[in-house]
Amino acid sequence: MVKKLISVGSILIPTVLTILIVNFLFDIVPLNIQGLPLVLPFVICPIGAVLGLIGYKMNRDNLARAGMIFNIVLFLFPIAFNIIGTLSGGV
Repeated sequence: MVKKLISVGSILIPTVLTILIVNFLFDIVPLNIQGLPLVLPFVICPIGAVLGLIGYKMNRDNLARAGMIFNIVLFLFPIAFNIIGTLSGGV
């Protein structure tokens, strides 16, 4: 039970962050958290990646592997977003 919970946690963290980022970009639900969705992955995604690594070492399931990959991609997204935004739109 705990093994599956760790794997689900490693998937749940980037899923919630992705929902926040999509809401930030497209303003689906107006929130007053301004740039926070682009900063949160730097803090929270390493925690999710570690949870995925622990879950993968415990029972070698694909859910934990997907959690690790999803967290790493989401960690790199704000960096790419800022670089592309700076190159295309300026400061």
